[in-house]
Amino acid sequence: MHFEYPWIFIFLILFLFCEKKCPLRLDLLYFPHINRVAKVSKNRSLMQAFKWMAWSGLVAALASPVIEKEFTPSHSLGRDMVLIIDASRSMDEGFSILRSENKFDTLKTILENFIEARKYDRLGLIVFGEFAYIASPVTFDHTILKEMIPYLEVGMAGERTAIYDAIAMAAKLLKNSEAKTKVAVLLTDGRNSAGKIPLQIAKKLLKQYGIKLYTIGVGQSKDYDPILLKELAKDTGGEFFSAENPEMLKEVYETINKLEPSLVKKEPIIETTYLYIYPLFVASLSLLFYLFLLNRSEV
Repeated sequence: MHFEYPWIFIFLILFLFCEKKCPLRLDLLYFPHINRVAKVSKNRSLMQAFKWMAWSGLVAALASPVIEKEFTPSHSLGRDMVLIIDASRSMDEGFSILRSENKFDTLKTILENFIEARKYDRLGLIVFGEFAYIASPVTFDHTILKEMIPYLEVGMAGERTAIYDAIAMAAKLLKNSEAKTKVAVLLTDGRNSAGKIPLQIAKKLLKQYGIKLYTIGVGQSKDYDPILLKELAKDTGGEFFSAENPEMLKEVYETINKLEPSLVKKEPIIETTYLYIYPLFVASLSLLFYLFLLNRSEV
């Protein structure tokens, strides 16, 4: 707690000075039953205490005591990001003949860590295969999003790969976003083999809504179309990455995390609580007691 106007306390010194140098001249005041006031002898010390409490409380209230709490908001419209993941049947395979780790299971583990690192951004999730669907709209509730990841399965959106439909759905998901930066991260291990949205429409939607697209090709480059993924990323200001093994895939998401750092509002919010009502209440109550004793005092 502190006082906004601590200099106000100088009036306490002035009051003390007046108490000593400027005694009360009752003969100059008009007050009912003035003869009683002049005869006050009992309760003088108590009255003096109430008088000081009234004056001190008034000065303290004028000095404006406050309690300030400073905190950084956890939610801010800094960046909205949509994760687009391929759940077609090919994601159930290993990275290569030499690396038998399941691509989809590896991806789910990496996604959980990635989501954990995006503390101050809204995240959304689109899963696609033969068709695309929104697994989660953009949200600050990362806990629910992380809890959803283990339940994702290969083939849940069909066997084939509808890349353009997934991109178009991500664009529509971010269409009405008021965030300063809108980002989509596409991961696939195949070529577009399904869907109804043409490539040019998908590109147009990304540019129209100002969305930066990062693309990730998983597994062997012969399985997906690196030229297309590079083109999509370049046209929107993003980057293309290839991940031939789990270590590379982890590094890719770490790189994207650095390229698109989670935005935090730099200026903290200060919550101010004013407490002047309490000393003012004490001052008012003390003044009432003082006047009561003053009027009831008799020899």
